[in-house]
Amino acid sequence: MPKNDSKEIEKKWKKFEQEEIKEETHQLDLKEGYEQDEDYEESQD
Repeated sequence: MPKNDSKEIEKKWKKFEQEEIKEETHQLDLKEGYEQDEDYEESQD
């Protein structure tokens, strides 16, 4: 495989991994936000 190809593939992988990480971070943010909302609702009583 030519060097050029492996560089391209590496780039694609890096981009893919970044997307995955963003997605996971987003899920965690949603989860934390949801838990904070629950705490907030409980403190209203």
